[in-house]
Amino acid sequence: MFEVIPAIDLLDGKCVRLKQGRYDAETIYSINPLEIAKKWESLGARRLHVVDLDGARTGIPKNIEIIKAIVREVKIPVQVGGGIRNLTLIQELLDFGVDRVILGTTAVKNPNVLSQFCEKFDDKIAVAIDAKNGKAATEGWVKISKKDILTLAQEAVEFGVRRFVYTEINRDGMLEGPNFEGIRSFVSEIAVPVIASGGISSKEDIEKLKEIGVEGAIVGKALYEGKIKLEEILY
Repeated sequence: MFEVIPAIDLLDGKCVRLKQGRYDAETIYSINPLEIAKKWESLGARRLHVVDLDGARTGIPKNIEIIKAIVREVKIPVQVGGGIRNLTLIQELLDFGVDRVILGTTAVKNPNVLSQFCEKFDDKIAVAIDAKNGKAATEGWVKISKKDILTLAQEAVEFGVRRFVYTEINRDGMLEGPNFEGIRSFVSEIAVPVIASGGISSKEDIEKLKEIGVEGAIVGKALYEGKIKLEEILY
């Protein structure tokens, strides 16, 4: 089933959106992320995508208690990413009720560790492919890897990864539409489910992504800015 997944990005305890992943281009939408989570749930969301931006940048998650509060208070699955780089924290989050943990930097920099995580946690692990000019970005999108995204993804599948979250950084937060060709190309080369993210700004964008064959679409700024109403794009 195709899922439309609202994004909740956490920075210093607030619900924010960044432009193209730039920490100096932040818009605060709420000082109460839990209220936002409940709002999306009440409007019919079947899953939430929560990212600890502090953790993504520093490798030390700062918003774990807020994440736990969201997981505790909503009844829908919550997938979480941002600075999650060790087995203990993955285990803690899953034990608490997080449905799926998304790894980024670890997947690029420590493939052997990724393999261990996949062996232990199976499809509870997803990998974020954050693409910039065909290369993978890490550490909160601040650094660009030498690895191209397809090589990285194909290696990750060999290590046991069974799902990707694919984001075009240049489109993220810009409301200019996704890079459909880039997403189509990625999906066609990868034999596991892909969730698309970045730039979604209309119901038509969602329809196109569905046609391409992605498993779901993460929507952020378009929801917060009122460009899309969640209840009009749910399937």
